[in-house]
Amino acid sequence: MKQVMFVELGMGVDLHGQDVTKAAVRAVRNAIERNSMPGMRALVDGDTGRMQVRVHLAVPADADRLDHEAVKAVFPYGAVTIHVTGGGMLAPSGIFLADKNDRNEQIYVVNAAVEVGL
Repeated sequence: MKQVMFVELGMGVDLHGQDVTKAAVRAVRNAIERNSMPGMRALVDGDTGRMQVRVHLAVPADADRLDHEAVKAVFPYGAVTIHVTGGGMLAPSGIFLADKNDRNEQIYVVNAAVEVGL
């Protein structure tokens, strides 16, 4: 990416089931759901495929289970790349719910930083 134009931040949580992908998708949606970038279309001469989207995810566990394609699918435009680092948070939920597919009593919290540019 030559020029970063916007940085958006978000947080996503999976309360039960310990699904890092669910938490990551929620983090990315949280980062972008209240934003509009109407000027980007002009900057890419109408070709939204030229827009670059770099997603940084701080995940607390199970990075190998993260479905990158599911995260990329959140974005309606742009060439999306995903970068994963350790971080986020594991927090106790205080209850094990087998009917919610819990593997343990952990809440998965993922942080996202989304860079948009050219």
